[in-house]
Amino acid sequence: MSLFESKKLDFAPQKKFIKDLQVGEKTQGYYKVLNISKKNKRDGSAFLALELMDKTGRIPAKIWDNAEHYFSIIREGEIYRINGYVNEYMNRKEIKVDGLRAISSSDRDFDQNDFIEKPAFDTEKLFRDMIETIKSNLTNPYLLQLVDLFSTQYGETFKTHYGAQKIHHAYVGGLLQHTHSMVKLAIYCAHHYSLDKELLLMGVLFHDIGKMFEFDISPTVSTTMEGGLLGHIAVGNAKFLELAGKIPGFPGELSCKIQHLIISHHGEKEFGSPEVPKIPEAYVLHILDLLDSRLKIFEEVAANTETKGLFSDYIHVLDRRLYVPPKGENSES
Repeated sequence: MSLFESKKLDFAPQKKFIKDLQVGEKTQGYYKVLNISKKNKRDGSAFLALELMDKTGRIPAKIWDNAEHYFSIIREGEIYRINGYVNEYMNRKEIKVDGLRAISSSDRDFDQNDFIEKPAFDTEKLFRDMIETIKSNLTNPYLLQLVDLFSTQYGETFKTHYGAQKIHHAYVGGLLQHTHSMVKLAIYCAHHYSLDKELLLMGVLFHDIGKMFEFDISPTVSTTMEGGLLGHIAVGNAKFLELAGKIPGFPGELSCKIQHLIISHHGEKEFGSPEVPKIPEAYVLHILDLLDSRLKIFEEVAANTETKGLFSDYIHVLDRRLYVPPKGENSES
């Protein structure tokens, strides 16, 4: 069977968006392949696991037959017309693909705009609030200049970039949402623990700036050469130095401390940080980064688990399955 053929390409007149899919029904529609991997069944034969998306969401999919053939042809970032059946596996919807083909000129209902991801929040408003909140908590003129340079040079990309490739905040505006949350938490922690608030806020603002250069998000999420060879921590530190270097007389000691926060924010060398946190602000930055990213995983798992009151599938980064409470359940018994 070629990529342009299927046993069951009997498409309904109306295409189906991911958010409208229901377990137990057939689906016919256009979906972008975000990623594809080849795995083995129990009998040793191959099958394909895919992640599909359109503007309404994402869904896992499986191709059980002709895996080698499809694996050699399907390209990540490409859009295909797919025919399949909606199953439920480990409390999540997924598509069992019966057939797919490339887009053709005869597909009059195909619209490229159906694959432009839109954030679920106003990125302009959130970015403005983040910058205004940071600046209202600064008195150091060098840092005020630094924030203005950051906003001018990187603001547009920062508003829409992913927070990560897969693990957390992996969607348009995710980097902004993650950083905005950490700004709010940092201000509270700085007051509560008598920390250097201005230093901590600079660490928050710059800790993940390197992710804008570590991976591209269009047409699909993919690691750049810079990201693959250097990683977002080294790249982010370099971008900070580049901006600080444009400000005459930027204090060397302050620069060194901000760099320390950037390079130590993963907490341990085994997790990619060149250095471990050695000042309170660096340690708090690491904890806040971990807190916000991990709680986002809890939130996303709950949102993507169909059957409430049961456990999710295994979450590798947390090394556990998560309990997803029924809607309305609280801690009271």
